[in-house]
Amino acid sequence: MSGCRHRTPRCTGGGAVLCVMRGASLLVALVVLVMMSLGALAMVRSVSTGLLLAGNFTFRQAAVLASERGSEAAISWLSTRVDSAEVLVDQPDAGYYASYLSGLDLTGNASHPVAVVDWLDDGCRAHSGSVCIQPSPTLSVDFAGHTVRYLIQRLCRADGSPDVASNSCLRHRSGLRGSPNHGQLSYGASKHFHPTHAVYYRITIHTRGPRGTTAFTQILVHY
Repeated sequence: MSGCRHRTPRCTGGGAVLCVMRGASLLVALVVLVMMSLGALAMVRSVSTGLLLAGNFTFRQAAVLASERGSEAAISWLSTRVDSAEVLVDQPDAGYYASYLSGLDLTGNASHPVAVVDWLDDGCRAHSGSVCIQPSPTLSVDFAGHTVRYLIQRLCRADGSPDVASNSCLRHRSGLRGSPNHGQLSYGASKHFHPTHAVYYRITIHTRGPRGTTAFTQILVHY
């Protein structure tokens, strides 16, 4: 007797066409599944990135708004001393300097700055070879955890009186016609008719918030 052998069924004729169609359908389904998976992954990453950017923007805006406390504190400090001899010399403990320092890096991002500001109160450790400028003491921390400090610079080449010939200061000059208050905010409005022109002061505010958020803002005032 001949042995019985089982043969694997093969697709022939019309069955072959059906097998090919089933194989092609499976391949197409796998390709579509991969594409859908990649699309879903891309959508998840896009949403995550959008949420991260929105969160960073929110923290940034909160830090900028918190910096207003620094500008008001600096203006208040200046307003009570602008007529005294205190503004003619540096006051490092208060974060005030009677002249601007050429080459000062206010943000600390330069590679080899001439001078940097000790915003973090670490003795300018990251720039050991630079002149370390002391800002104001840290203001009280607000409810959101923001720490604010400021630096006031009188925009003069040297300390001392701005009226001496050896000094040169950036001054505000009122127009000859029209209201001197037109189109501007001035903290020295009562001095528009003073014989000397008002000197500009630059106030830089450093705000540090949650998650390492850092914001720098600047304003110019004149008295």
